[in-house]
Amino acid sequence: MRFIEDLAFDFRQGILRRGTLLLVPAVIAAVTFFDFYAKARRYLEQGMTQSTVDYGDYWFFLYGGMCEYIPSPDNPFQFPAVWILVFLVLPFVLLNYPFRDMYGVGQQILVCSGRRSLWWLSKCCWNFCGTVLYHLIIQAAGLVLSLVFEVEISNRIHMDFINLVFNIRYQEVWNPSSLPVAALLLPMLVSAAINMLQMTMSLFIRPMFGFFAVAVLLLASAYLLSPLLIGNYAMAFRYDWMLKAGVSMEAGMRIAAILLFLAVLSGLVRFRLYDILESE
Repeated sequence: MRFIEDLAFDFRQGILRRGTLLLVPAVIAAVTFFDFYAKARRYLEQGMTQSTVDYGDYWFFLYGGMCEYIPSPDNPFQFPAVWILVFLVLPFVLLNYPFRDMYGVGQQILVCSGRRSLWWLSKCCWNFCGTVLYHLIIQAAGLVLSLVFEVEISNRIHMDFINLVFNIRYQEVWNPSSLPVAALLLPMLVSAAINMLQMTMSLFIRPMFGFFAVAVLLLASAYLLSPLLIGNYAMAFRYDWMLKAGVSMEAGMRIAAILLFLAVLSGLVRFRLYDILESE
């Protein structure tokens, strides 16, 4: 019962009363959708692509990331701005609430009751649910805008349009026609694992340094295709379903779930020994 009360408090204070977590994804959806829609209209009007666009193309525009980067003088690194925006804004939004609560009202509760495990597990549930809500709001807002602008709602993708948008210079990709369920779920799970990792790291280093560490991890993942860099599993263009030398979606599911579990567990162990009064 105590845990339910803690979790309800975190939902009220950390989500419902913080308009940022509700407003930011809606703004991101609007900005990215209009960018996507403008590109689609321009390419269609200029005859650069013969296909229409569907909601699946917009989803790929958000979560595609970038194809494998191969350094060469005639191939400069193209910063995946949309993907970085989607995945790096959320850790920043989630950065402060747990520690503001710990040094505020939560400090008195923790010192008096000693319910550290329940407090930490409640924050982990808040973090996970906040991540899922963030991505669902982006996708729901994209669905609404697709309906308004008469973009067909389906999971189909059009590779001629996607190759133009992502400026693919070589043909090392498959030619899929629709998004599989695993591709739809994996970026969200990876995002949850990364955000949980940031919250756990913030128990060892300052929260802002934890955010910088996550930013470096995402940038390194964009620069280098490697199964050891978890950000690769959040880029649809890096999956073996799309890229011939891509990372395995099944392995990505397992790695993200393991990282999520280890972040929760290590954070729990660390927080039980955490000196709240001295760290403040």
